[in-house]
Amino acid sequence: MRSSRSNIVHLALLLAALPALPACSQEPERDEAPLAESHDLALGTVMKNGVPLSTRDASLNAPTTLAGRERATIAERAVRYHWPEYPPSIRTIGENVQVNDPALDQIHVLRTDPPTRPFVNVTQSETSIAAHERNIVVAYNTSAGVEPVVEGGAVVFQRMFFSGFSTSNDGGVTWESGFIPPLPGSTRTLGDPVVRSDRRGIFHFVGLTEDAEGQGGVQANRSTDGGRTWTDAVFVAQDDGADKSWLAVGPDPVRRRRDNLYVTWTSFQPPEAPVRSELRFARSTDGGVTWTSKVVFVPEVETEPAPLLDAIQFTNPFVDPDDGTLYLPFLQFSGMDADFIRMLVSRDAGETFEFVEFNLPGAPDPTLLPVVQPGERIDCGDDGGVRLAITDGPRRAGRGGLPTYVHASRLIVQPTLAARGGVVYLAWSASTSETVGEADSGSNIFLLRSDDRGRTWTRPIPVTSTAGENIHHVLPAVTVGNDPSHVHIVYYTQNRDRSVDVEMASSFERGASFGDGDRQHVTDTSFRLAPTNIPLDPPVDDDFPTTNFDRVVRPCYCLGEYLDVTSERRKLYSAWGDLRNLIREPRHPKNPISGQRHSQADVFFQAFRER
Repeated sequence: MRSSRSNIVHLALLLAALPALPACSQEPERDEAPLAESHDLALGTVMKNGVPLSTRDASLNAPTTLAGRERATIAERAVRYHWPEYPPSIRTIGENVQVNDPALDQIHVLRTDPPTRPFVNVTQSETSIAAHERNIVVAYNTSAGVEPVVEGGAVVFQRMFFSGFSTSNDGGVTWESGFIPPLPGSTRTLGDPVVRSDRRGIFHFVGLTEDAEGQGGVQANRSTDGGRTWTDAVFVAQDDGADKSWLAVGPDPVRRRRDNLYVTWTSFQPPEAPVRSELRFARSTDGGVTWTSKVVFVPEVETEPAPLLDAIQFTNPFVDPDDGTLYLPFLQFSGMDADFIRMLVSRDAGETFEFVEFNLPGAPDPTLLPVVQPGERIDCGDDGGVRLAITDGPRRAGRGGLPTYVHASRLIVQPTLAARGGVVYLAWSASTSETVGEADSGSNIFLLRSDDRGRTWTRPIPVTSTAGENIHHVLPAVTVGNDPSHVHIVYYTQNRDRSVDVEMASSFERGASFGDGDRQHVTDTSFRLAPTNIPLDPPVDDDFPTTNFDRVVRPCYCLGEYLDVTSERRKLYSAWGDLRNLIREPRHPKNPISGQRHSQADVFFQAFRER
């Protein structure tokens, strides 16, 4: 069993990280662990206007090479180009393709006395994508690698591989799937996947992990054969408080022929520590074989010039492929409605960092970019905490006057960045309300541009609008096209009927504007959210047990916390969590939605050709 600190750290990540579940538990059968966090003391929980809000990741971890299955895909039909009604600048290649192999999904109905609820391990979402020539790799969270078994009358997890991947070596026509290898001797990978490619076509993976002794941290793997097989993992850093790791790959600013690998993450500190979180950084100059790490920023509680908290999250580093400048945006929380995007920049491969000054009029400090996070503040039960989310279905009463919904997908604000030739693009999602968590609010995507390597910035440029059929535009990802003046942003939209799509907005003038004719659907069918927050009992005081239908996943986790888009020559590739596929629940006396049919999350892919 892992240490107490490690248990506390990872409980906000994974429901699967709990010890043996007694088969003789009483009604209701809860998905809980003895070291579950209290709402007021939880690592990664911030108080906003006196109300707790959880900020930790709620992700989901297996053969070490490809499963050897080739899915039926668009190779079996003629590839078609779909032309919009307006003169096309971007054209869609083929149709949406599911990349994860559904044969890897598992439903476990275990024989115990008394019965225990089935394990429906079918969730794949939170996607990252990288491409080199015709090789494409998509990494994602998956619950299909979790194997519960009965030992001594109790349910234990024989293996927990939450980090999955799918690979195409023919430009996205056919795909094969597998699970990222863990650290040697370990049976756990803990998700938060990011995959990137260097200039030689070597693919690099980074995600959360746990070694054979139960020590948590960040792992790295690499593939030298186009993503078909992966090396055993190595520790980027051992850190029991690690969360939300991210990877950037790009040229060294001095030794331009060498690609450096940079990894950043939030390190949540134990209650006795003088600070609550640290921004940590690691670098590899030998292709991910060895790593050095350090702390680059320690936030402090401040009242002036803004009510900043000692809590940061959601780093998203990016390297300019032309000059090697490293940009590191992240979110720093406040105790008020608006939080703040901040950005560090390094022009010497991570040796030193300095804060970027946005100089936004009305902002309390030049380095602060105010943002009210999108979504409604809802109760996701004892294990899910209080979250901002998009929702579907009836509104019910939760704890403390908060609403709760059975169908919900939690939201975050992770600033997304792309750069080329010193031109930098920063995008994010923000609420249409000045009050965080307001039920009737919508959300939009905004963009900032710098033409001089982050020294000066434009004012925020609106990318989307809630005036049409979409009320929410969330979790964006940005890339620069083959033409450096082309900027493409992919994001989820929630429509007024509460269905969900993925869209892409494109600007062909360096982000100066995004017209209606430059936005198009990525998804070719809309979908509904899955039942991720099912009450097991009515809320009573501070007690409110809920469960995700996929019980090894935290309540209110559905779409994941990010999707992705990348550019390779004149093509764009995007991957996202998609819920168009349906599943029927196994009939079981302990299953709160026994026999019901509902959506499940899979990973889908779409290719585009630029003008």
